[in-house]
Amino acid sequence: MAKKKITIIGNGFASLFFAGAFLVLPVFPFFAFFLRRLYSRYEITLIGNGKFVYFPAIPEFIIGKKNKKGITVDIRSWLWRRNIRFVEDQVVDIQDGGRTVLTTKGRYDNDALFVGIGPAFMVDDIPGTAAHTLSPCSGPDAMDEFMARLNELPEGIIYVGFKLNKRDGFVAGRGGQMYECACLLDYALKARGVRDKFEIHLFSPNIQPGDKGAITDRLLERGIILNYGYEPAEFVEGGMKDADGTFRKADLVLFTPGITAPKWIKKTCLPVSVGGHIDVDKYGQVKGLKNVFAAGDCSNHESPPPWVPHQAHMAQLRSEAAAKNMQQVLKGDAPSHTYRFELSCILNMENDALWLHAASDDKPPMWNIFPRHSKKLIGVKNFFERLYLLYLRYL
Repeated sequence: MAKKKITIIGNGFASLFFAGAFLVLPVFPFFAFFLRRLYSRYEITLIGNGKFVYFPAIPEFIIGKKNKKGITVDIRSWLWRRNIRFVEDQVVDIQDGGRTVLTTKGRYDNDALFVGIGPAFMVDDIPGTAAHTLSPCSGPDAMDEFMARLNELPEGIIYVGFKLNKRDGFVAGRGGQMYECACLLDYALKARGVRDKFEIHLFSPNIQPGDKGAITDRLLERGIILNYGYEPAEFVEGGMKDADGTFRKADLVLFTPGITAPKWIKKTCLPVSVGGHIDVDKYGQVKGLKNVFAAGDCSNHESPPPWVPHQAHMAQLRSEAAAKNMQQVLKGDAPSHTYRFELSCILNMENDALWLHAASDDKPPMWNIFPRHSKKLIGVKNFFERLYLLYLRYL
């Protein structure tokens, strides 16, 4: 019987979680390398750039604990161990109901397609975003540039902010990382002995003025100025302009806009939601297309709670369900695996930490064996990171 052809687009969290779940790893991964070459029901091709970046660690560039080399993995050997063909290329179109993928160099046909291409940031939403702000979500190079500029400042005003895309009814953005950046900035400047020479502002139009809670308390404890509800009309050289023309001075702006699917998706056969994401159902299937699945930042949720985020852990839950459902549809069965909605991340403040958690089934994180507010959570977060990077590099 001919092998089923599977195409995976992208090599970020969603695609790697999908591949890992689709090809269940035996107890002894060394033998899996040989077994998959002797027998496999699938011919799997992954198209991407071959570089995986552990984005949740990028805010820690601020305190010098993480760097580009330490959080970047060449995943070609991980794919090779799983007998997945790697194509270093960029996809430019998806045609024929998902059966054909076009790249800058070739054409790839498939029996089933998984799209995990990550997000595009809405840099045109606020004029001047691309020219006058930097973001940890743009990658290690952007964060290195921010740190180079910060280290040149003897004093100044720093604005840290975010805007979310909520048009599909969930949180499409990176608010959590920006809270973390603000707190780590406070810690780093205190370590330099210059905190009293800097103002740190946290702003977002998505937070109501006067909003209270554990995160707000942590920001206030650190003397961070809260501009809740604020959105600049434009980012300009040296600061921001308000709608009435008022200028706000800022020596540095660390800002993350809302996210959608990449713009080229709109030119493909894939349906796009109101919020600009690939439109999928509760099984991760792309609506109206056969044997096409998507997960991660590029796709939306069906009937989500309003607090549901786009994050690495949510990508894991979605991709694992999509992998099981793809296996079912390839056998001629209907998909049946849904996923739970969960927000779960540790906010590292270096001298403190919070475990931010919400779940649609009300289950606590890690069976409640860890406190929700403790500096010890930094060690837990680092352990999860090291474990995942070890998995990608060696297993």
